[in-house]
Amino acid sequence: MSTSKIYAVDEIETTLLKSNPPSLLIGCLGRVTTSGWSDGELSQYIYLTPPADGIQEFDFTARRPLAGSTVLPVLRPIRAEAVLDGIDLANYWGPGLPLRGVRVFAVSNSKTASFDATSKMHNLATGQGVAAAPSRTIDAMPAPSFETDIKPLFRAKDINAMKAIARWRLDVYQDVTANIEAIGGEIRAGSMPCDGAWPQSDIDLFDKWIAGGMRP
Repeated sequence: MSTSKIYAVDEIETTLLKSNPPSLLIGCLGRVTTSGWSDGELSQYIYLTPPADGIQEFDFTARRPLAGSTVLPVLRPIRAEAVLDGIDLANYWGPGLPLRGVRVFAVSNSKTASFDATSKMHNLATGQGVAAAPSRTIDAMPAPSFETDIKPLFRAKDINAMKAIARWRLDVYQDVTANIEAIGGEIRAGSMPCDGAWPQSDIDLFDKWIAGGMRP
């Protein structure tokens, strides 16, 4: 079962756990574009040099549905957690270089929970679990459209083959949306087109188009 970035990240919760040294619990809520996804995970970025903004970044990934399984093209919530064990927040990146927040990436957007100088995240004397500052959305990308993003994915031979087999066209918006469940299932299973599966980036774009309301 393959692992991929999920469609969107919606919320980040960060909590400083009572320990010596403290640990940071990161909880994230997001959405996937079909049923059948499982095992949400936050994959931590590893850096050779500290990032200039002091933000620790993660990818929000999950296991995709099994190839050939029946899925429903609906938005579903999914959750993931990670723990940064035994960290010194004030010197996370090195002496005098504090952790300034957590950023999580999905296919369609990213979110950041930022810790400022007055945040309770840095009040290590409390001895309690303390919630971090609220997250904010950054780098949100607009939903793709059929004409600009999806139609170019279908080659002339794909269009002609489907026209001959099913009597409808992959370059016609109304035909594609009327048969979206069947098309999506074949694409995700790797059986369409017949001469080779789409790259994962194209599948993610197709799923993003569905989740974004299938703009013409």
